[in-house]
Amino acid sequence: MGLFPQVKLYLNPWGNYEDFRHHAPAQRHDFIISRLEHARKREWLWVIVVAGTGFFADAYCIFSVNMVTPMLSAVYWDDIKLKSNTLHNYQVALAIATLGGALVGQILFGIAADIWGRRKMYGWELIILIFSTLGMSMASSGKNDSMSMIGILLFWRFFMGVGVGADYPLSAVICSELAPTSIRGRMLAVVFLCQSLGEAAAAAVALIAVAGFRSSLPDDPNSLKCSGSCPHDLDRIWRYIVGLGAVPAFVAIWFRMTIIESPRYTADVMNNSLQAAADVSQFYRSTELPATSASSLGENSISLTQTRTRDDRIISPVVSRDSGSGASENDTKPHVSMWKDFKMFLKQNHNHRTLIATSLCWFCLDLPFYGLGLMNAEIVNTIWYGQAIQPAGVYQYLLRVSYQSIVVVSSGAIVGSAIAVMTVDRIGRRNLQLLGFAWLFILNVIIGAAFRYLSEHGDASALVVLYVLTQIFFNFGPNTTTYIVPAELFPTRFRCTCHGISAASGKLGSILAQCFLGYVDFGNGANWRHVPDWLGYALLCLSFFMLMGLVVTLWIPETRDSNGKNKALEQIAAEMESKGEFGRDIETHGLPRPATDGL
Repeated sequence: MGLFPQVKLYLNPWGNYEDFRHHAPAQRHDFIISRLEHARKREWLWVIVVAGTGFFADAYCIFSVNMVTPMLSAVYWDDIKLKSNTLHNYQVALAIATLGGALVGQILFGIAADIWGRRKMYGWELIILIFSTLGMSMASSGKNDSMSMIGILLFWRFFMGVGVGADYPLSAVICSELAPTSIRGRMLAVVFLCQSLGEAAAAAVALIAVAGFRSSLPDDPNSLKCSGSCPHDLDRIWRYIVGLGAVPAFVAIWFRMTIIESPRYTADVMNNSLQAAADVSQFYRSTELPATSASSLGENSISLTQTRTRDDRIISPVVSRDSGSGASENDTKPHVSMWKDFKMFLKQNHNHRTLIATSLCWFCLDLPFYGLGLMNAEIVNTIWYGQAIQPAGVYQYLLRVSYQSIVVVSSGAIVGSAIAVMTVDRIGRRNLQLLGFAWLFILNVIIGAAFRYLSEHGDASALVVLYVLTQIFFNFGPNTTTYIVPAELFPTRFRCTCHGISAASGKLGSILAQCFLGYVDFGNGANWRHVPDWLGYALLCLSFFMLMGLVVTLWIPETRDSNGKNKALEQIAAEMESKGEFGRDIETHGLPRPATDGL
């Protein structure tokens, strides 16, 4: 009861506007940063709730496809194990449609959030997710198959992917920009933990739904034929599973009405510290301004001034010793040359290399994570039993898909995320990513090399343990850090764009993995038809990308200082923007080099 009674809908953004008119811009900047840095527990917890509920809904929707694909296959194509070429193509197409939609959503909403603001975009992605989820749950092939069921499913899965992808840059950046510096990594890691919880929830809902229809589902271990009332009930089950994904999304939309526009975006990009101070006072219930000394902001904070072009468009926040002085603020002008400024930003101080590094690391991660993660049912069944897969009827087969996913995938993912939450601010993002990629490389090589022996002659439980360990090090490693790092490294004006580009690179990798694993022939008949024949080879191939991710991580700057404490976002941005060729580029346009005192 300590959290929820303090929160009300953020519907009056001008409530305390007049309280800050008589203060200088530098004083308002001091107030904004100080209040964010000293947020009370219930305030930063609410930011996690707002971002986390949406991320939970995203994960539920994207991973529920693993649970419902066998049901769809049994109902509409009478082949629960998807053994025909046509159904295999359908399975791959559904995965690619979802991932392709996510790629589009990450780029479009990332750019849009930097142009029009985070809060204006926040919630639209959930509206897309809700409509696509409900649309898929009500999809029909029409009378006498007058409509293509797979075409309708692909349509809705694509837009579901757009909604899921859009939430990546929005939730990460909003959480990062509202977080106190000292716990910023922990807050982002908790939000990402919701992905593992959403994946587990999808499997748990499927388990409960299948168990609830036990009496009408055949359980003859010698036949996977779905006859009698089975198709009717399976048709209801998969619609329940998919449709329930709209529930957390509805809840998340209400939560997102309680959040403010990022004060850093309003002050640094929109050049309106007056509105930003009013927003902060409304959300944090405070109108007290701190002393104008920058030292009052705490050891991890710095005051802000702005580096502007001649038309008053903000280039970057930079550090200033004199927090008591500041230029007058002008009306916000359209970002007519965002791309020009973005290209200029990338050219200076190897910033393009940083963006390439965050993108390549996400690419290397998502190749195995989604490449295998969206082909989950048969892979997990193979890990569970090895070559000695036990026969099962329809009921038992669907039950296995659910509980095996919870044990083999979700349990390790949740444990890994929990460890990451506890350690990410202590050991640092780059160290955690290096550790994760290193162990994933080792584990993939071990499982790949020993897979045939363990599955044929050894104890399959060893495979389960090793695979659970890989899930732990996915989340206690690059799966968490690739989400966190782009939300911290880049300056406010380009933060969502860079996060969206990085995340979209990951989805590109996952699409390529689906195509590769779905159709590659490893020789001697080792292809998609019989998972035990190709999974070991696939893991060996994917281990190369873990090694590649390990090397590329070395290009990523550290977001902690020499004392092991998190740097403020303003300090990171100043270090990226105020050094190198970019400063000289500004000078050539008749503007002074940005100040770097205090870094």
